[in-house]
Amino acid sequence: MNTIIPRLKFFFVMLILWFLLNFNLELTTILFGITISFFVTLFAYEILHDNQGFRYKGIRLSLIFYYLFVLFVEIFKSAFIYIKNLISRDHIPMIFKLQLNDLDSVQVAIIANSITLTPGTITVDIVDKTVYVLVLAKPGTTQAELEEPIRLKFEKLLKGTGQKS
Repeated sequence: MNTIIPRLKFFFVMLILWFLLNFNLELTTILFGITISFFVTLFAYEILHDNQGFRYKGIRLSLIFYYLFVLFVEIFKSAFIYIKNLISRDHIPMIFKLQLNDLDSVQVAIIANSITLTPGTITVDIVDKTVYVLVLAKPGTTQAELEEPIRLKFEKLLKGTGQKS
């Protein structure tokens, strides 16, 4: 099985991210970027690869941009809702379990990070494809009501349509 091409693609993605995060092209930045991207590519191979090939097939670039747009909108909306809930003092912290069986591990991690970025929600733990979420909610709120915003906003975007073939 040829693993050079996928490793090179991953290396270049890591290198581009390095340059975007550092935003300069000094010699030391370039050398550190190449070195760090090389080692990340080398050590991440076992995490991302199994006997059938790469576990993660990727997400279309257009979907990534749309997902980021939706995420930013949700962050701002949730910030105002969170402030209102704090002022009203009628919400309590609750932990619920969110099963994401139809997604791969990377997509589950993307959703878990999106949950944590959204004010008023924190990803407490991830076990396989189960995400444990801490949220402020009104007493008596059902599991389905807690899951619904995450499923509609994040899971729906990544499920099925986001996979490249």
